[in-house]
Amino acid sequence: MSTSNKILKSWWVLLSFIMFINGFGFIYIGSKHYNRNWIIEGVIYEIPWFFYIIYHSKYGFTPIGFNQVDYILLFAMILLFVSIVRSFWVAIKLWDVYDNMDKYAHNPIELKNPDSPKETKNSSNGPICCLCIAIIFFIFVIMSGI
Repeated sequence: MSTSNKILKSWWVLLSFIMFINGFGFIYIGSKHYNRNWIIEGVIYEIPWFFYIIYHSKYGFTPIGFNQVDYILLFAMILLFVSIVRSFWVAIKLWDVYDNMDKYAHNPIELKNPDSPKETKNSSNGPICCLCIAIIFFIFVIMSGI
């Protein structure tokens, strides 16, 4: 695949540079490549912006001191920077996938031996992921004082 086609397929990286929607690039690429972890990562990048909008709409702008909304905004800006770095990292890894499609593609039609033991595909990090999101949610609630 040519470099220009790779760049065109990586348009979603630009969303990481835009405040309030920096996680939607990961949500898009995760849904396109059926990668649940990228979707969850995109949602996590959006959580601080959600709390910032909620807190700011409830209490408005308070110019005196460093309050909870400033902590939320600081955390959101840190995650904005992380999402920019991470999106470049994922885009470069996807370029390798685009170059070696035959290596990474799988054939959905497989011959199965009915006598062979069945493989189970259990994901053990599902509850851990939900626990992490719940912990992040409670941290934001405590920080915002809602």
